[in-house]
Amino acid sequence: MDLEKLYSCLPDFIKYNNNILNFFLKIPKKIFKYNLERHQLESQNQLLKMLVIDGDIKFNGTLRDIQLLYVELLRFVDNVCKKHEINYWLDGGTLLGAVRHGGFIPWDDDVDLTMLRKDYNKLLEVLPLEISKHDYFKENCGLTLLIEGQKNYFSDFKSVYDVDNKEGYLNDDNFSFLQIAWLKPYVKIDFFPKDFLETEKISFFKKNYVSNKYKFNQKVKKGEYLFFKKLNEFNDKFGFVLNETPQFADSFDVIPLAPVRIFETSKTFPLNKISFEGYEFNCPNDVDYYLSLIYGKNFRDLPKVIETHNMADFVENQFASVDGMNEAFSKSVDYLKEINNNFDFE
Repeated sequence: MDLEKLYSCLPDFIKYNNNILNFFLKIPKKIFKYNLERHQLESQNQLLKMLVIDGDIKFNGTLRDIQLLYVELLRFVDNVCKKHEINYWLDGGTLLGAVRHGGFIPWDDDVDLTMLRKDYNKLLEVLPLEISKHDYFKENCGLTLLIEGQKNYFSDFKSVYDVDNKEGYLNDDNFSFLQIAWLKPYVKIDFFPKDFLETEKISFFKKNYVSNKYKFNQKVKKGEYLFFKKLNEFNDKFGFVLNETPQFADSFDVIPLAPVRIFETSKTFPLNKISFEGYEFNCPNDVDYYLSLIYGKNFRDLPKVIETHNMADFVENQFASVDGMNEAFSKSVDYLKEINNNFDFE
């Protein structure tokens, strides 16, 4: 059963109630994870730990090809951010993989990045310009920020959702945050904005954020809210500001169903560097603090349940033959690597 879809069918006075939604988010099945039961593998903990941590094993096949293509797309984003002095950092499972494995969690098949609002807004301006310098890149790229009524903010770009998913392998919902994808073979990076939070608004934020974030995303999706107008209204109401404060939090234009998280600015900045798949990328200053806030104090332990986005099955379904898929991976990686190795920083 898809609990998120079930919740969305409840009457407004129930589903937009902060206490009810907070309770719902504590259900062990974690409703904000999509179709979890289809994408879980039981971890045989001791053997798995020996293989993927102590033995530093890397998987082969389609999943590893996906990860290597991700690396080049991530390097491109990193180069764009360096050129335009945009601060971002590895987030979520990508950061966890860097800390625990020096790269991807062996079974991971996505990349998560985050940045504060000023940098996020700047990236919205410069990323399409940098992509458009390369015709083949733009032709094979999806760039998406879904605003009211599921319209793409980047109207002259393909959407990350412009792929054939009739077999249902992709389990992502349509989100209102920045996403970039290489469409075939398919890989997609998510960018999560965060906002500085005024200290005097913390209590109000904790009590009302979850339900209002869910409401914001649902009504934007239906076209009942104008995305940027309503986002500014919510930011003002909840004390989100551009100037630095002692703390920051997840914004409204992120994954709709997720709990409250408030991060200490002094433990996150200045950003540091971390090795990920042989390259250096940005990370929070205190990664242990940051990951503990997201995953708990035992974040270095392997999980009892493994989650994937089923990306390998989806990519394999994009091609008529293994040879055709392998050729596409090789061509795509080589193309992006050439751009990255000769990136124009002027």
